[in-house]
Order: sequence, then C-alpha cells, then structure tokens
Amino acid sequence: MIEMFFERYGKAKFCLQAVVARSEDGINVYVGGGEKPHIGTVVLSQPRPSLKGDGSISCTTSVINIPGHMDDIVAVPMAEEICKRMNCAVVVTCGIHVDDAAKEEIDELIRNGRELTRIIAKSLEKPKKTSADPKD
Repeated sequence: MIEMFFERYGKAKFCLQAVVARSEDGINVYVGGGEKPHIGTVVLSQPRPSLKGDGSISCTTSVINIPGHMDDIVAVPMAEEICKRMNCAVVVTCGIHVDDAAKEEIDELIRNGRELTRIIAKSLEKPKKTSADPKD
C-alpha cells in the first residue's frame, strides 16, 4: 500500500509545497515552490549505521543536479533528516525558483525548507493507516 499526503509551509513566493508518498520500504517527496516550481535536483539518502559506532543511524546521500540549479540546499537536508528519523531510503525531488532571489530570500526559503522537513517528519512518525481504518 502507498500512503500519500500533502504538506506546505510559507507564504506567497516563499511557500514550499510537498507531495509525500510512503511505501513499505521507502519515502518519495516532491518539493516545489517559489514563482516556478520545477525539477532541479534529485536526492537519494540511504540509511546506514553511523561511523561514530554509537548505534545511531546516519545516511549516505547521492545528489543529481540540473546544471545551474541550487535546489539541493533544501533537498539534501530534508532527505537526510527524514532518512535518519525513519530509517529507510528517501528520495527528494525538488524545484524552487524565485526570480533574481537576493541572499535574504534564499535564506528564507532554506528556513522554510527546514520547517517543512519538521512538519513532514512529524506526519511520517504517526502510525500508518491500516486496512481496518474507517477512512479506507
């Protein structure tokens, strides 16, 4: 069964929207925002034992960027945080565009990405629906 849900955070051109699909062994997130949502990067994070040897979970991350795109500044931390918290493979596809964005605007999008990550992770940590749920 694939569970899907939507989350968003921010206002106007700084609003980031996410479509989240969770299967039995992985999570796929699309994040779009700004004035022209698109696909600018794909990030895959896979869990592994931390190299610290303390029993914690870390991850290995691969990034594919379309040349000239900076969407990984939101996608990498999101994929890694969700991967470590949920202990499963996570793919984040991301495209956020604000015309001629100033540093302060980019910083706001990064902050909104962190908050959206927190919201998504909190939703994922809720128990999965089962076929016995009355909403099915």
